Amino acid sequence: MSERYPTDAELLSLTEDAATGVEYIATGRSPYHLEFRRMLQRLLLACGRANDLRVYQDGDLSIGARGGRCTIAGQAWMFAGAAQQVVTASQTNYVYLDSSGTLIINTSGFPADRSTFMPLAEVVTTAAAITQITDCRSEAIFASPSAAAIGLTASVDEINQAVDGISANVTALNLNKLCAGPTTPADTLHQHLQVLQDVDGEATFEFINDSDDLAANIAVRWSLPMLMAADAKLLVNTDTGFLRQSYDGEVHDLLGSVHAQCAFEGQITASQSAKLVGVVPVSGQVTDVILSLGTNMQSSNGTDGLTATAKVNDVSLCSTNPALCSSDGTSFRCTNQGDGVAAVVKSDGTQQVQRGDVLTLDLTRTAAGSVSVEAANAVVLIVIRNDRPE
Repeated sequence: MSERYPTDAELLSLTEDAATGVEYIATGRSPYHLEFRRMLQRLLLACGRANDLRVYQDGDLSIGARGGRCTIAGQAWMFAGAAQQVVTASQTNYVYLDSSGTLIINTSGFPADRSTFMPLAEVVTTAAAITQITDCRSEAIFASPSAAAIGLTASVDEINQAVDGISANVTALNLNKLCAGPTTPADTLHQHLQVLQDVDGEATFEFINDSDDLAANIAVRWSLPMLMAADAKLLVNTDTGFLRQSYDGEVHDLLGSVHAQCAFEGQITASQSAKLVGVVPVSGQVTDVILSLGTNMQSSNGTDGLTATAKVNDVSLCSTNPALCSSDGTSFRCTNQGDGVAAVVKSDGTQQVQRGDVLTLDLTRTAAGSVSVEAANAVVLIVIRNDRPE
């Protein structure tokens, strides 16, 4: 069944096409030929773009191509038009603009890469005449944005995953590095998640694992925060042994501080001096020095035991050094758990340490009486609270 027109009544009622501005000639208008030319002029203006790059016959075995604008491989071109272009007899001729905007006619076909040319027409000829011109411009105008149409071998999702959020530094070499896993070359090309809160207030972070695969091997690693309230308290959690921060009624493990430690394995039968603890990793304030013993010394003199003197750049950090003595009891003992003498950190500025300062330790053994059990497995922990950045 052929395509239907509107009814006669509907056609006679039309005055102007809203989309193009072409007017319908009213019944009885005179002179009719002038009204017809007005309508035709408006119609040609509306159809102007449809004539761009159109191929037409201008001889027995020659064609022309109208001028017009187009974009090929991301470059805009203005084609001036051409006439009297000879086509090959008894062949199918393929007419297109190449990536430099030049008109090409050949009998081998269009290029395989659709992103490098603009198809215009296929011209079929006999020995002496053109028998058919097939307009191919619609192949470019109505092109689906598929990966194959623009010559991509990767899927759209794969391309998005590779370059989303990355700048012009995306190269084959860099993509290979990023795909290599948690290696040093890969780490130089991206930044791990950092969350900075630069105001006084609460911040809540939620991590959701949507994978139900036990082999997913997903882990959450917390970096040390830069901000910490001045009246927060740091201590060792007696249940877990971890550093604990207490502030405003809330308790968090391993937040707001770093620590350096020095361990002495086995029995402690002599004093130790100038033992290197390490280099201060962050600028901040020493808030505690903790002495722990796996086995406490037992002696006939209850005051015999061990005293730890922590130093920064060879200056003592404490006005009262942490100590454990025989009368504090047997087995494990720790100055942070109410045993012995707890450290009193200086408040004269010595406690303010800078990244790169050197931490050392003197461990003094006192044995005036008869020692029946030597102190063993001593560990000294130096707790540093991060500075608040200004």
